[in-house]
Amino acid sequence: LLLPAVQKVREAAARMSCQNNLKQFGIAMHSFHDARGALPPARDTNNFSAHAYILPYMEQDNVFKLINFALPYNN
Repeated sequence: LLLPAVQKVREAAARMSCQNNLKQFGIAMHSFHDARGALPPARDTNNFSAHAYILPYMEQDNVFKLINFALPYNN
């Protein structure tokens, strides 16, 4: 009897978390565009994605500073 209610609460919490993450990503993309006048590239010449370029706009500036965009990224 209690298990379905707990499962619904967990699903609602996961959905809210996902929606918040997508909202933060959208805000970061808009902030990047406002600062630079264009959206980040989907992939640059060294194979870095847009996610790497918007890190400073998602309060991850320390991680952004660790990336050397001059070196190619190899998975």
